[in-house]
Amino acid sequence: MARFFPFMLLAVIAYGVTVAALGVPLSRELLNIGLPSGTAFVLTVSELLLAISTVVLFFEIMNATSAKSSSILNHGLSMVVFIACGLIFLFIPGFGTGTFVIITLMALVDVIAGYSISILTARRDMTFGNNE
Repeated sequence: MARFFPFMLLAVIAYGVTVAALGVPLSRELLNIGLPSGTAFVLTVSELLLAISTVVLFFEIMNATSAKSSSILNHGLSMVVFIACGLIFLFIPGFGTGTFVIITLMALVDVIAGYSISILTARRDMTFGNNE
């Protein structure tokens, strides 16, 4: 079941729960650490959500390297997540932010990478003629 689950949905859910449901502002500081350079490292909710989304995207791309038939279902569901993100961005208050646009772009990268990797894998696995 995990092979065809679109993990980018987790990033969208994390955003929805944090920002839309709980009302946590994207600019809220979560961490403020002084660095030896004298600069303060500040981590906001927005940056944490984007970091989580980036890690999720990594696992999605790793999942796309599978040549199993379940990957086709995963690609289709990933496309549904991307389309849903676009519609949510346009029509649901609280999702019209730069952070959510970047998460939506990550969902698009997931779709493009999934199909591209599948095509390249299929092309590599194809053999033409008799190689004897």
